[in-house]
Amino acid sequence: MRSIIEDKVSAYLAANITDTTVVKGITDSLRSLPTVVVYSTNAMAPKELGANPLGNYNVSLDIYVYSSADDDTLASHRERVAKVHGLMADVPALKALWGENEGVLYAAWIESDEEGMQSRNFGNKVCYTLIACLPPAP
Repeated sequence: MRSIIEDKVSAYLAANITDTTVVKGITDSLRSLPTVVVYSTNAMAPKELGANPLGNYNVSLDIYVYSSADDDTLASHRERVAKVHGLMADVPALKALWGENEGVLYAAWIESDEEGMQSRNFGNKVCYTLIACLPPAP
């Protein structure tokens, strides 16, 4: 489930934020700034569904936005973060990422947005919760 969420959301962000590299998950590949990292930290079956969660998951998704203070202003970094906020707030567009027989995204919402600066880089960690269901087994 985590990789499905990362695949769909990173492709969606990359298609809509064309001036920034978007990568998914944990990777040791070289990254250039600015970049957006889409990383699902965990997926858990809802406790309310008991022993048979029927493929449903609560997914934690962290989106990291990094910009170089040498190449970007804080204002341009914050504009990039605002793009992520806007795209992730469009829940109908997110739901449309799941095609027929690919499962379903039920809901998505923001949990937090942390901002900081380290080593001449601006960075935001924006955390979301997504509620999704895997498709039935073939």
